[in-house]
Amino acid sequence: MTNIAAAARKHAPIFLVAAFALLPLAGPVQAQKPGGSITVGQELEIAGFDPLKVGVYDTSTFTAAAAIFDTLTTLDDKGEAAPKLAMSWTHSDDYKSWTFKLRQGVTFHDGTPFNAQAFKENFDRQKDPANKCRCAFYITNVKEVLAPDETTVVFNLTDPSVNWPAVITIQSSNNVIHSPTAWKTKGDDYNRNPVGTGPYILKSWTAGDRMVLEKNPNYWDKGRPYLDRIILKPLPDAQSRFASLQSGEADIIWDDENDADNIMKAQKDSKLTVHTYKGSGAQVYAFNTKVAPFDDVRVRQALVMALDRPKMSQAISNGLSRPATNPYGDGSWVKCKDDGALPFDVEKAKALIKDYGKPVEFKMLVTATPRGRMIGQVLQQFWKRAGASMEIEQVDQATIPSRAFTRQFQMTPWRIVDLADPDPQMYANFRSGSPLALAGYSNPELDKLLDHARVTADLGQRTEDYCAISRLINKEAIWFWTFQNTYYALSSAKLKGFPKIYNGVIDVSTTWLE
Repeated sequence: MTNIAAAARKHAPIFLVAAFALLPLAGPVQAQKPGGSITVGQELEIAGFDPLKVGVYDTSTFTAAAAIFDTLTTLDDKGEAAPKLAMSWTHSDDYKSWTFKLRQGVTFHDGTPFNAQAFKENFDRQKDPANKCRCAFYITNVKEVLAPDETTVVFNLTDPSVNWPAVITIQSSNNVIHSPTAWKTKGDDYNRNPVGTGPYILKSWTAGDRMVLEKNPNYWDKGRPYLDRIILKPLPDAQSRFASLQSGEADIIWDDENDADNIMKAQKDSKLTVHTYKGSGAQVYAFNTKVAPFDDVRVRQALVMALDRPKMSQAISNGLSRPATNPYGDGSWVKCKDDGALPFDVEKAKALIKDYGKPVEFKMLVTATPRGRMIGQVLQQFWKRAGASMEIEQVDQATIPSRAFTRQFQMTPWRIVDLADPDPQMYANFRSGSPLALAGYSNPELDKLLDHARVTADLGQRTEDYCAISRLINKEAIWFWTFQNTYYALSSAKLKGFPKIYNGVIDVSTTWLE
């Protein structure tokens, strides 16, 4: 056994155990009741499902993707990788090659057989440089996918990955499996006509109104799904979402601590259930370091040092939001004794802006929602005290990703979601040359740390690397973190079988109505 393999065997269980140590134990098993339909109130209108068109999925797309598609693996109630379309897996001693044995007899909704070749075509389509998919940067560590026979998929990685079966569980644009026949025959129309192997089939989709998913009668997991129909409704306004839940129009809604009043009301309502999950990651903001005034580190540092996170938490969430000083969070196995967080110091912030010597004036993107405006106004007041003038630019929530990816911003909100391992997001968000590195910042030292963190299987060394990455990002203030990720869903008490909100995904594909 190699040293890397030995270290990986010693530490691999810690990755997931630590990540999910804060989760409650599963409750007693209940009898599933088939039939009926539910309505899900979502944060956003879904932009589409074709990775080549949308690049990455947002929180609302995840919910639909979890119902329409399957992944090779899933996370069980203990947070450990479990079979889905893959029945079993093995790895090489150096953890750079993973072999998955596939479930047999599975078909896509259009009748196309699911097999190793179909999976390989999904991967190759995203990886093909000619397709210029933003999604490709999240799989730069995969050198190739092989399909030696119909039931075997082999990932050959550029670097060791002791966590690979857990990393690929999220229902992301990289991991969900599409019918090759569908995207080849539908062309540009495929984006709004997705075809997977999942428990639900797209029946209809009216932009801005609803998406209707109906039970897949030929689903490979016999006896599932339980519901006949899932209706997804975009309700960007938090109060409208909560009102729809109270009235019975919606059965479950996405929510977060910025809607603290709603969460507290739901906790006191016997007809409702509050689902909570403390994950890794953080709510973050990216500076565009290529444009003034954020091309100067003094300005970036000043704005970060002017932030009073506890006061901000009280203002926007009655204190529910948990301040973050790094991108990992309490739910991560990365624990830093020193993450390099800049202190809250308004006088120092004023001095930095004075030293800059020019007016600090900029625009910040916020969502055109009450929550977005409130957060913008709170930050606006903090920065005004330090001598900076921020103009709030309100945009539709669905506009933020496209503005961010095309660098049409000075400052934009973002999120590092909960994953079993920090590598995919940290590498994509901060490695030089990444199309997803929103700050446009390049630093050889940062690149070296990111590269090294993915080539060692030693947990202690990886932790050191990621803490050093945090210190460097905090020092240069290219992004800043406001609050750790706590994921919420509010539902009718009659909705049962709702799983833990891993990766922030509101997955209703396993639920039923009491």
